[in-house]
Amino acid sequence: MVEVDWETDRRDGVTFVTVTVANTRTTPQTVRLESRLDGPTWPPRRDGVTAPEWDGGVWEGTVEPGRRRGVGFASPASPTEPPIEVLEVSRVSEATTATSDEVLAALDGWAPTPDVLTRGP
Repeated sequence: MVEVDWETDRRDGVTFVTVTVANTRTTPQTVRLESRLDGPTWPPRRDGVTAPEWDGGVWEGTVEPGRRRGVGFASPASPTEPPIEVLEVSRVSEATTATSDEVLAALDGWAPTPDVLTRGP
C-alpha cells in the first residue's frame, strides 16, 4: 500500500502544494501523481531544468520499501481538495531504466575554472 498525505498553502496568489508519499509495501513502487489544480503546474527546477520526475502536471517517481518521498509544486490556481490524484502505483520492474532527460537532469552543472578563462601573457 502507498499512503499519500498533502498540504496546501496559498500565499500572494500562488498555491504551494507539499505531498508525502509513503511506501508500506515490501518492494519498490513506481507512483504517478497528477495535479488536480485548475491551472498550470509549476514543478521545482534546478539550474533552470525541471526536475526529471515531472512531465507537465504529472509526477512519476520510485519510492523504496518502508520509505517516504516528498513532492512539491506550485500553481497560480486556487487550492482544491484533494490537490493531487494518484494515477497509478506499480511494482518496479527489473527492466526499469532512466531516460536520457533524467540522466542529464541529474548531472551537476559544470563551468571552467577562472584560470582557464584568463588570457596569458
